[in-house]
Amino acid sequence: MALNRYLVFNAFVCGGVIMVVELLGSRIIGPPFGVSLFVWTSLITVTLVSLALGYWLGGRLADSKNSHSSLFAVIMLAGLWVAFIPLVKGFVIEHTLVLGLRAGSLACSTALFGPPLFLLGMVSPYTVKLYMSEASREVGRTVGWLYAVSTCGSFLGTVLAGFVLIPGLGVNNITYLSALTLISLSAGYWLLYRKKALAAALTAVPVALLLIPQELPSITRPDGTKVTMLVNDDSAYGQIKVVDYVYGDQRLREFLLENMIQGAVDVNSGLPISRYTYYVEQLARTYRPDAKEALVIGLGSGIIPERFSRYGIRTDVVEINPGVVDAAKKYFSFDDKKSPTFVEDGRNFLKSGAGPYDVVFLDAFSGDTPPSHLVSVESFELAKGKLSEGGVVIINFISGNQPEDKVVPSSLYGTLKKVFNGVDVYVGSEYFSPEPRVVNMIFVGHDGRGPVEAGFVPADAYPQFLDDLKGLYSRKVEFAPGPFVFTDDYNPIDFYDSSARERFRSHIISSTDSEIITD
Repeated sequence: MALNRYLVFNAFVCGGVIMVVELLGSRIIGPPFGVSLFVWTSLITVTLVSLALGYWLGGRLADSKNSHSSLFAVIMLAGLWVAFIPLVKGFVIEHTLVLGLRAGSLACSTALFGPPLFLLGMVSPYTVKLYMSEASREVGRTVGWLYAVSTCGSFLGTVLAGFVLIPGLGVNNITYLSALTLISLSAGYWLLYRKKALAAALTAVPVALLLIPQELPSITRPDGTKVTMLVNDDSAYGQIKVVDYVYGDQRLREFLLENMIQGAVDVNSGLPISRYTYYVEQLARTYRPDAKEALVIGLGSGIIPERFSRYGIRTDVVEINPGVVDAAKKYFSFDDKKSPTFVEDGRNFLKSGAGPYDVVFLDAFSGDTPPSHLVSVESFELAKGKLSEGGVVIINFISGNQPEDKVVPSSLYGTLKKVFNGVDVYVGSEYFSPEPRVVNMIFVGHDGRGPVEAGFVPADAYPQFLDDLKGLYSRKVEFAPGPFVFTDDYNPIDFYDSSARERFRSHIISSTDSEIITD
């Protein structure tokens, strides 16, 4: 009877670990491959196929080897495999990235998570067989009970992983704890029911891995550039990295979210080395030279509020990820006392009583999937309602320069035209390249009362960018409203924008050191 209770407990725990492994998968392969439809499709496919194969083979083995020892040996193997995922993930990711984002994410998911999920899939039919042979002939009732227990474990594992463990402990630590849980579950059987203490020694494997200090990568390129990762934190909204590049007296620093650059500075001068930040600064000063109040949705490295403050513009900041705020304060000199910061969703903040603002800057679109709830007629109406008379909404949007890429930016233009009398679009110089490029597009929604006096260029811009910044006003492009008007009810932006986002992710992978990408 006691052994049956242990079997029930086993079903509960294994059900929980299955979901923890699946969720961890998105955080392990998300940074290199992107947290996109491709990654989730790969993970769900691998999970379902692996579990199905495990159910099938587990059922066959349970009939041929009706043994508790066989079941807990399978669980032990699953635990050991999970324990080694953090050790081999860099190698697997590096060798699957060459397959591209779609095939690569599928191959990577299969190699890392397929085997342990396959082994854990064997647990359910094995548990049912062993429980039935000792407890009851009521097949339907027993199977339903055990699967309900397993599903309750999955529910608890999902909630704990998503709401508590990943933000609090980090991916590698949770992986080792999951391995320790499985190995301890197996070792408990061998200790309690087989009196074999040797099995308990295997629990030392994940414990030892958990206790080993996790060093951040530091490499030296062939040209002598030293690349050092200062931060690698897992947050509820993505993996945060801060990376320094030192060459001689020059020191540059990048802020990465899911390996996507969210801002960069020259550490010595403090000047931004992300050109779009100057574009935003230029256009804010051009369209509202008398601006005194601004709202920034999406903090990144905190460059924009600091640049606005140079012109006496007081800026409120809305950022959903507290980890981003902490990194911006510690590594990019962001001052949240000078720029009051609200840690919440941008759309929710737009419903508050704050404002009015002369400039609202929306910069939440540089990840793999644009936040559709911020790109709709309803959201833009809320943003317009926050504006003072003559105020402007400025949006930094990442897109491509190929004809097939125009569906989304032209639709974004048309959506803004439903709300604002005037909409202007400025682009980076890469937009005019004949080769496929990823480019910043700056949209300005305004009241359309008349032409603006173009020509302002920041006096303290990064010297290498001056010619580009002077040419911004000549790169104002015309758009006709696209095929869609994005609304809360219908917003296919992530579907039609996928090719440009995939190109962006591929560019990041090809231009970033593999040690930084895979860590």
